[in-house]
Amino acid sequence: MKIYCIGCAGGYPMDGHGTTSFVVTDTAGEYHLLMDAGSGSALNIEKYIDVSELDAIWLSHDHPDHAADIGIYQHLLKLKKPAPKKIPVPIYVHPNSVYADWLVEDKESKPVVYQPDTHLDLGPFRARFIRTTHPVECYAIRLTERETGKAFVFTADSGWQDSMVEFAHDADLLIADTNFSNELGRNAIHMTAEEVATLANKANAKKLVASHIPPQAETGLILGQVTEALNDSIEFYACRPTEVYEI
Repeated sequence: MKIYCIGCAGGYPMDGHGTTSFVVTDTAGEYHLLMDAGSGSALNIEKYIDVSELDAIWLSHDHPDHAADIGIYQHLLKLKKPAPKKIPVPIYVHPNSVYADWLVEDKESKPVVYQPDTHLDLGPFRARFIRTTHPVECYAIRLTERETGKAFVFTADSGWQDSMVEFAHDADLLIADTNFSNELGRNAIHMTAEEVATLANKANAKKLVASHIPPQAETGLILGQVTEALNDSIEFYACRPTEVYEI
């Protein structure tokens, strides 16, 4: 399984660094899932794959730094050549998402409302969800590759919640919302550096990627605080566009 970082800035893009978007590809390299469609992602994705290769798109929530480009993806799928290989490409949104009504349905793509309280089969993956602590309805996702048993967890945007520990248990890779330094303290928007490290430690994650750091944040401070609180056995990476994480 490979996870391509298309963008991971928190809040807004800056200096070519787009906001949250990842492509997850199965071990066979045959299935491509776009997770979130932040600002700049529709331009940057083709550094990795052609949009025509996408099998599905999933949105964690409606905030623009995770969904700003979703309409542009529909334009790409409809207008760009070559045409999508598997049509229509489903765009999965939660039941209360504004995009359930806003997105168009045509031959190339269509919105699909998924049910967060049950699993969703996405090609070679089985997906499970948990609602996060955030000002708008938002869901984390856990993808398990059926053939290998490898598990990838993306917290999306979330403040600390105890239930995330069990949800992320034994994840081979955990990409976590690391928006704040410890100085802010516990809140209902995003996790702090220490909370992210605590989540990885308690969940026994094998690899941790700190994502969603705002462009003008004290990045060195935040990453240092994660490192200080993180178990030495966990591989730790700062999320950056163009990087590929493999499990």
